[in-house]
Amino acid sequence: MAIVRLQHIGIAVPDLRAACDCFEQLYGLTARDYRNDQGRGMQLDARILLGNACWLHVVQNWNPESRVYQFLDKQGPGLEHIALQTDNIEQDVQHLRELGLPIYNDKIFNAPDGFEAFIYPDQTLCMTVELIQPHATSWTYPAVNTPISSALGITQLQHIGIAVRDVQAVCKRFQELFGLTADGTQFKHAGADSSARIPLGNACSLQFMASQNPQSPIYQYLNKQGAGLEHIALTTNRLQQDVQHLNAAGAHPSDFENGTEQAVRIERDDATGTTVELVQPE
Repeated sequence: MAIVRLQHIGIAVPDLRAACDCFEQLYGLTARDYRNDQGRGMQLDARILLGNACWLHVVQNWNPESRVYQFLDKQGPGLEHIALQTDNIEQDVQHLRELGLPIYNDKIFNAPDGFEAFIYPDQTLCMTVELIQPHATSWTYPAVNTPISSALGITQLQHIGIAVRDVQAVCKRFQELFGLTADGTQFKHAGADSSARIPLGNACSLQFMASQNPQSPIYQYLNKQGAGLEHIALTTNRLQQDVQHLNAAGAHPSDFENGTEQAVRIERDDATGTTVELVQPE
């Protein structure tokens, strides 16, 4: 496989403007590049920059045949897929075919944003993964000299939290499918919680998490939604001021245990369905 980096995270929402307004009001993350000409004319979408050459792709789609519409209908709004950038998508898809893995529509799509292929959650054991290789019309991440957020101290995406049933099984699957290697599985709380991390090429990571603790957000997410993208974690350099802003905006973040780092968690809202963690490294 030829995975280069995490390119973007896809979010399915019922109202694009409301979702983008929510990200801006709470986190100071401003949407850009609004489009209304994708998805056979039945889609609105926009991008939100996250630093480290990665972005949120916020999508509203009303075509009942589309992947995004079906996710929204079944799961409600929330994080829907990740896109892994590759420098040889034909080779990667051939590798998957040799493993007997079904690719959506058994084809590589020549889309406006790049050459794309999709692998569904029943094959990854957790979520939809898009393989994407940029081409001549692909959007290029801008050279950003201004702060990512107009309200908070956010500097970049730190990780994506993914709720799974079996951490070791998912890590083995990602190694087999995408050539991505996880660090060793860690256990907490007398073995009730487990996690492992796959570092990616642009200073962020996938973090797979499982829990047997009914009080854990991961356990609750798995019980309600099944395996999937549970949260995004953003690095900040001024957590206490961020908490004051979020409280004033009505978000009411809660502290949580995160090793030696200071961290807060903002639970999913109705507009975006997205749980956000803010982390300030020691």
